[in-house]
Amino acid sequence: MSDLNHGPSLPLAPMVALGCMRLLVILAGCIALGISSDEASALPGNSLHEGQYQKALSYKGPITGDTINYTLYLPPGHNNDKGPYPVIVFLHGAGGGNASSEVMQNYESARKEGVIGDFAVVFPEKYEATVWRDGAKGKRPETNILKELLPFLQKQYNLTTNRRQRVIMGFSMGAAGSIFWGAKHLEVFSTSIALDPGRGTSITGEESRNYVPQYAKKTQAIRALLKLRLVQGALNTGRFRESLDHLEIPYEFAQLPKNIASYPAGSSCLNRKDPAKKFLHNPACLTAGPWGKDTWAYVEKNTQR
Repeated sequence: MSDLNHGPSLPLAPMVALGCMRLLVILAGCIALGISSDEASALPGNSLHEGQYQKALSYKGPITGDTINYTLYLPPGHNNDKGPYPVIVFLHGAGGGNASSEVMQNYESARKEGVIGDFAVVFPEKYEATVWRDGAKGKRPETNILKELLPFLQKQYNLTTNRRQRVIMGFSMGAAGSIFWGAKHLEVFSTSIALDPGRGTSITGEESRNYVPQYAKKTQAIRALLKLRLVQGALNTGRFRESLDHLEIPYEFAQLPKNIASYPAGSSCLNRKDPAKKFLHNPACLTAGPWGKDTWAYVEKNTQR
């Protein structure tokens, strides 16, 4: 029976030839871009990831009515029947860029090596210069993410509701945010990862950009309930660490190498325009290399399975 909804069919041989011509054009373009044939075979979904990497998502918060923008990563083989899945919330820096694709490539590399298991990862977006506090710049990141977006994603993708399976992680301003959220929202998170936070974090200085008095007010609870890792690249948190030491709050600390020879050619820790210079203050660098692998291992070790 003829199909009236389609045009005339092409003979098989011309169709094959046409398909081959298209494939040759794609491969030629890949060669011009320096992409290997193996890499080209992964191009149909334009994805560099084994898991489901979804950008430019949005959700209207039922409490605030705010539009919440985010990127979502679901691990390979994600299936709602297999969950609930542990979750990482990753907070961006002051400029708003989260380098989510590079961060997830580093995660997937660690996952392949058995360093870390399956996690869903949420990257909230467009909270520039808020230090992740409700009321800053007229925005409500705490309410938007913790009370609106997370409950939605938990139901939609079978993500965990167990604090011992939730991690707050962030870069630069987001690192400050992870230090703040980790202590303030102990009922939500059990692990906090701060990637290159700066000097603006203080337990005692009320005028500090990231004032976190919770560490002094809830010291015993934080000692018992929060696992904290600080990874330092180009910035410094010496005074904050002195305060943690004084309060006897345990934490893990890592400092990226100062010697540029420690970074191989092509490393995300090198300046792209001038590879003779380091570029340590970026999330792709801070989640790669041996220090990145140690971070992913820390997350896994402190996540209840």
